[in-house]
Amino acid sequence: FLAILLCPHAFFRSTLHATRNSHLPVTRSFTIMASSKASTSDVTVSSVEGMQQLLFVQMGFGCDQHGQDATKAAVKACRNAIEWNSLPSINQIVPGGYDAMKVRVQIAVPVDASNIDTEAIKKAFPYGQLLPVEIQSGGMRASSGIALPAMGDRNDDWIVAIAAVSVGW
Repeated sequence: FLAILLCPHAFFRSTLHATRNSHLPVTRSFTIMASSKASTSDVTVSSVEGMQQLLFVQMGFGCDQHGQDATKAAVKACRNAIEWNSLPSINQIVPGGYDAMKVRVQIAVPVDASNIDTEAIKKAFPYGQLLPVEIQSGGMRASSGIALPAMGDRNDDWIVAIAAVSVGW
């Protein structure tokens, strides 16, 4: 994983090691293939205010199809950004471990930022020190094609939020 961070021009070749209906668990092996264009001198890591070192950035997408609740969409986007990750080595990588890990959350929603409950967003993160949640204009408002008052709909808007979650120390 760290090799990928250090070599952004790397790509994976994945092979599946199990046959269909096999009693063996499915495993994947990855081979990192470095591009001839890449070198460590080509890499520039951005700084994040409030962090000494940025480790990685994860993106997430969330929506609320019924009820037009942008906070609900934002929480789903945050959960989507982190739910496919495991951080087993944080205690070895981050000085101070999980308690010292810092998390920056940026949310883009198609509503006024004052309508977003940042405390609800913070609850989506099981550990780490959250930096102030940043809300910006963005995301999307789309038609779901149906408005169901029984589900809290005021109209047929489908509210889409995008989250960028940065982790470091």
